[in-house]
Amino acid sequence: MTQFPASRDGLGQMLAASGVAVDGAKLDQLWRYHQLLRERNDDGDLTRLRAFATMVSLHYVDCLLAAHHCADLLPNVVMDIGSGAGFPGIPLQIMRPDVQVVLCEMRARRVQFLQDAVTTLGLRSSVLHRTLNRHSQIECGGVISRAFEKISVTLQRVAAIVPTDGVAIFLKGPNCPPEIAEASSLLPRGWRLERDAQYPIPLTTHRRHLVVFRRLHDSHEVHSRRPRTIEAPTNADFRKFVELLTGRGIRKHGQALLSGAKLVAEALTDFPHHCAELLVTTGMDRLPAEAAADLPVTVLAPVLHRELDVIGTGGPLLVIKAPTPAPAPADLQGVALAVPFQDPENVGAVLRNAAAFGVQDVILLNEAASPFHPKALRAGGLAALRMRLWRAGSIKEFAALVPADRLVALSAEGTPLPQFEFPEHFVLLAGMEGPGLPEALRVHAVAIPMADGCESLNGATAAAMALYEWATRTARSKLETDPVDAQ
Repeated sequence: MTQFPASRDGLGQMLAASGVAVDGAKLDQLWRYHQLLRERNDDGDLTRLRAFATMVSLHYVDCLLAAHHCADLLPNVVMDIGSGAGFPGIPLQIMRPDVQVVLCEMRARRVQFLQDAVTTLGLRSSVLHRTLNRHSQIECGGVISRAFEKISVTLQRVAAIVPTDGVAIFLKGPNCPPEIAEASSLLPRGWRLERDAQYPIPLTTHRRHLVVFRRLHDSHEVHSRRPRTIEAPTNADFRKFVELLTGRGIRKHGQALLSGAKLVAEALTDFPHHCAELLVTTGMDRLPAEAAADLPVTVLAPVLHRELDVIGTGGPLLVIKAPTPAPAPADLQGVALAVPFQDPENVGAVLRNAAAFGVQDVILLNEAASPFHPKALRAGGLAALRMRLWRAGSIKEFAALVPADRLVALSAEGTPLPQFEFPEHFVLLAGMEGPGLPEALRVHAVAIPMADGCESLNGATAAAMALYEWATRTARSKLETDPVDAQ
């Protein structure tokens, strides 16, 4: 085997013999880099290789061949992750001064060496002293790494860094096909295998894989949205989100918080125009598949997310627009429901029941809790968005609004439900039984039969029973009148 002198000329000769042409100023820089590496490597912390020929082949030639094989893929700014003593970043920067290489290293001593090397060699590289993770947000066009970690792990680590159509370049040994297969199967939505170049390192028995993954656009990956982050409980927007946990806050901001995977997905699918923002936290890397590509995303600190996730779903929270009910008209057609419940769970339950029996209009009295309160949404699902909501002020104002012959109030003093005749158009009022029901509202009162000794039913349950009876009779009447249409 040819012996090459440990000199600048010997370096040039060995590089040429390996198929890498480097001369002039670039060879000067590479030789100075080699000298600096030797000077600062007394304890082997920078590299365990010490023999001249071995360092040239397994460090410089290795990195420069990789630079050749990915020359057409390099972005304007590329980050060398786990740069160590500067491999492959510094040889790459020497060969490609048109590309800016960011040398990222976590160990302080190596960071100092990299900073000194950049200054000494006059490189345009910058040095970043930090550990990257999947939530890091640093601008660059792609990343490159050599002997750092498994490909799949790195791809997850740099998901927030590499932009759509950017690249992740890996210098790997001959035993990496299982890594490539694992990465390709685990991350099909966010990356595509772009290149797998296999080649020997000349003058040695070593072989290399240069593996390149291309970043795909995936609007359902949290960091593809470039989300904003809220970490302080004093943040004004976070304080607004906290207010959305109360009826007053919902009325003030015209928004509400929705939680639970099923409800969030349903809202994103059926009511995208009502969806304002998704709130996620650390560990939530993917958004619901139903989320629109332009839906804003905010990442909350875990403690802040827990404060808003009052039901404890542990999943994304959806900020929705909560429509402000318009004044109820006096001539509503069909069947409507008037809701006076102060308990938000009862409000949600009665809306859900009413929607199930075909009621489209809901009149909210002053006493009623917000149908968009978190407890109401948990009990009622998205019924509040599926129905027309109206407001009617106090019970007295409501009594003046609805003609007496069109009001059906649930009252223990009313006609038993089996004998009651429902008007063609009516408003059902539940939850104002006994002394709370003004005399003017008792013209058409209906009672739910109960066993002796039972004081009353839950208002939402009583309303459901009355509406079921009405819906059953309506369906039966339609079947008798026109059996063909009914089928």
